[in-house]
Amino acid sequence: MSSTINIGFIGLSSKGGWASSAHESYLKNSSIYTIKAIANSTIESSKSSAETFGVNKYYATSEELAQDPDIDTVVVSVKVPLHKSLIMPALLQGKNVIVEWPLGRNLQEAEELTQLARSKGVKTMVGLQGRQSSVVKKMKEIISSGKLGKILSTHLYAGGIAWGAAVNESNAYLADIENGANMITILGGHLLDAMCYILGEFESLTATTHNARKTIELLDEKGNKIRDIPLTSHDQMSVSGVLTSGAYASAHLRGGSYKGTNLLWEVEGTHGELQVRGPNGHLQLSFPTLYASFDGEDMIEIAVHDEQDTHVNVGRAYDEFAKEGGLYPTWEDAVIRHRMIEAIYRSAQTGTKQTYKTTY
Repeated sequence: MSSTINIGFIGLSSKGGWASSAHESYLKNSSIYTIKAIANSTIESSKSSAETFGVNKYYATSEELAQDPDIDTVVVSVKVPLHKSLIMPALLQGKNVIVEWPLGRNLQEAEELTQLARSKGVKTMVGLQGRQSSVVKKMKEIISSGKLGKILSTHLYAGGIAWGAAVNESNAYLADIENGANMITILGGHLLDAMCYILGEFESLTATTHNARKTIELLDEKGNKIRDIPLTSHDQMSVSGVLTSGAYASAHLRGGSYKGTNLLWEVEGTHGELQVRGPNGHLQLSFPTLYASFDGEDMIEIAVHDEQDTHVNVGRAYDEFAKEGGLYPTWEDAVIRHRMIEAIYRSAQTGTKQTYKTTY
């Protein structure tokens, strides 16, 4: 890629949100990236965002943005059900694409997008930025060094913040499993990706999914209840199995946020153990604390010098994407994670052990 990466941004709202707080906050200070154009759901929204963020060009559609010759990379930060339709024009024009996780609503969409990207020879990245977490990197470093000895098991327990008792109107789509933005794909996708990144994929798995809540409250933007709506996205999920590394793994994910620990991750080896604790189940955007015990000694905190910014991992992913040989999750990695999620669903539906292809 050229020394300067020119971005066309789809989904950068002047009203705030993840795209502006996580992506634009990094990009505006970057010496490598420049936002050249914006396309939102309406031309009025695109114009407003362009004025807010000091961008010269704006478009009414993703097709128009994709045809801009000044753009080499398209960033897509919108709701999951819209990913495929907004990404396709960029791929057809041979643009590199960066998109939030999940890549698509399901495995089929992820495979279609990845196959097209490969046929066009473009560079891709998916937003599984938990791999950039300082805690994840430190865990990988300690485990790779052999200080824990042979890894015997790992256990994850996490709360999802969302998928609890209520949801506001702007996030109501999270309640519908068909939209592909649910507790298993988002909370599970990010956490289990970090686990598999460090310890290896599942050799086989067994899963249970459940809706402890059948309905949840729909709230207006002031927090007032409008009505009850169905919750078809699962709010409880457990998965267990043996990893390709030979370690046993288990995870229990639950919807909502609780007063107790919302993240507890343990890794046990023959010569020590690691423990991650945090108030937020979303490892990719929080700052959990890492503890370790070696050779039977007391558990101690492992200092991880980190920037206290919820969105720092997104910036680190951008840094890696710009490097020659950078370490970042590609769409091929996304397909593998989608396969794992499909295996979880199959196991839960059939009550049987499942496998999935762990290489692309």
